[in-house]
Amino acid sequence: MSKRRLKLQVGLGELPPDDKWPSRSATAEDRQALAELLIAAYSGTIDDEGETPAEALAEIDHTLAGAYGPYLERCSFVVEADGALAAACLITLWNAVPLVAFVMVAPRQQQRGLGRFVLRQSMRALWAQGYTQLALYVTDGNAPAQQLYERLGFTVVAEP
Repeated sequence: MSKRRLKLQVGLGELPPDDKWPSRSATAEDRQALAELLIAAYSGTIDDEGETPAEALAEIDHTLAGAYGPYLERCSFVVEADGALAAACLITLWNAVPLVAFVMVAPRQQQRGLGRFVLRQSMRALWAQGYTQLALYVTDGNAPAQQLYERLGFTVVAEP
């Protein structure tokens, strides 16, 4: 059964600095850890497609290699905790508009604001680089993600 995806968009603007957690750019050296985070974050959710570790790594590699538009490393962030990635936000440039490729939070780190934090870090970096819009796609029915995006000002711009 095909899942319905919604396109959301938000206008970017100045955001106050936030240093609640130390963050850094998500780089190619993080590819294995990002793949592990992808599996952990999506497992048991509406977006779980039963990816194997190899498939998750291939998805991360495709993202970093530009399959969804050029990867914007300076606008993509990770937060580490307990020696592993706790959260990540990966941004690409799709049709000249920044696109959230992934927002992922490790299950034991959820409900702490990490998803919001890494997404806002990306929004700040995009604004600083002169971008004025940010888009993403979300699976209709992914209530936690939809609530996060709504709280950040994203609105539905297209329903395929």
